[in-house]
Amino acid sequence: MSQSKLVHETKLLAKLSGPIVVGQVGQNLINLADTIMVGALGAVALSASAFAGSVFVIALIAGMGILSPVTALIAKMQGQEDYPYGGVLLRHSLIVTLITSAILTGVLYALLPNLSIFGQTPEVLENSLKFFEIITWSLLPSLIYQCYKQFSDGIGKTKVGMFVMLFGVLANILGNYALIYGNWGAPKLGLEGAGYSTLISRILMAAAMVSYIHFNPRFTKYLQERWTHKMDHTLLRNMFRLGIPNGMTYLFEVGAFSSAAIMMGWFGSMPLAAHQITISMASVTFLISVGIGIASSIRVGYEIGRGDAAWARYAGFTSMKVVAIYSTICAVAILLLRNWIPTLYVSDVNVIELAAMLFIVVGIFQIFDGLQAVAIGALRGLSDTAWPSVFAFVSYWIIGLPSGYLLAFHLGWGPIGIWIGLLFGLVCVSVLLTWRFEILSARYLGTHEKT
Repeated sequence: MSQSKLVHETKLLAKLSGPIVVGQVGQNLINLADTIMVGALGAVALSASAFAGSVFVIALIAGMGILSPVTALIAKMQGQEDYPYGGVLLRHSLIVTLITSAILTGVLYALLPNLSIFGQTPEVLENSLKFFEIITWSLLPSLIYQCYKQFSDGIGKTKVGMFVMLFGVLANILGNYALIYGNWGAPKLGLEGAGYSTLISRILMAAAMVSYIHFNPRFTKYLQERWTHKMDHTLLRNMFRLGIPNGMTYLFEVGAFSSAAIMMGWFGSMPLAAHQITISMASVTFLISVGIGIASSIRVGYEIGRGDAAWARYAGFTSMKVVAIYSTICAVAILLLRNWIPTLYVSDVNVIELAAMLFIVVGIFQIFDGLQAVAIGALRGLSDTAWPSVFAFVSYWIIGLPSGYLLAFHLGWGPIGIWIGLLFGLVCVSVLLTWRFEILSARYLGTHEKT
């Protein structure tokens, strides 16, 4: 019985996470296509787009983090079979999206005349200003797409977001081809054309998600209540209460890795290049862990909605076991291929040797990185986001970065010391998050047994 239960749960995780992973790959393909197509304009244009994008993505990640807990709320509703309440959640999630977008867009616009504080060269700064302004307007449609994707993911229809993302990839590439280079009778706009292409593709993605959800009969049972009904301010506050700490968790993690890259740059261009190779490979393998983490959030939330705390706990720990197996396979592969992987990126022997050494740490890093991604997803399924944000701050900013700095610059470990510091942070956060899920899921189980 236990074996069949494990197989059943693993199949559910695969069914949910597969399309999510494909969607994540689609997002990476958009970034890759932009890099290649803008790169044809020259180094300055590419640097300008990379700089503007790196500032913009902070706001985007914060917004996505605020919206992410909605998936578990929708999954819980699905488990309770209270379908009209799903429409209520979607409507309030859209309000959260609009408020969040307005605030973050205002912050980005406030940064626009002050981008010089980031210390870029005059030509890069000059080329980035208009591009930055254009993509700032894409934040709203990006988060509207995300809002509706949280809804479709939460009810288990994860393929919807995947197909819309793939549509967005195609729209972005075609838009780049037309507007960057002036093909098909379109004006030749260069870097600004890439910005407009990004904006248009994100508007189309948002429109596609909204249209599909509102006009497909399979969603009618969720959208029975009129959207002109009075707002539930308690629900709205609860969404922000869950979302803001989750957004902070995202920023703590992204900020830590960005800071590690900055510290690596203090050693020079060669260590920074080796760091970029290792982080890019870690990011690729991490995509599946993210997908499993989102699936874990859906499964735990759904079972809590059904009132089956025991299965919610089982779903959470099963997802952790699955990601541990996957991450271990990745770790072994990286360790075995650590001397070959860097040659796919560069031919510089010094960069290859350093990257191969860093990959030793990255291999171990894989296991704990995957575990923390899934544990945080399982905790979102239990509507727990405040403590994970505290754990992330302590692990990355109190333990990980300071220990990496100490090892790298004061104890003579050099570039590998920074990665060991990141590893310390990931070990800490993964242990704390797993412990938190153990405690909280047991508490849910005890409560349900008493009732």
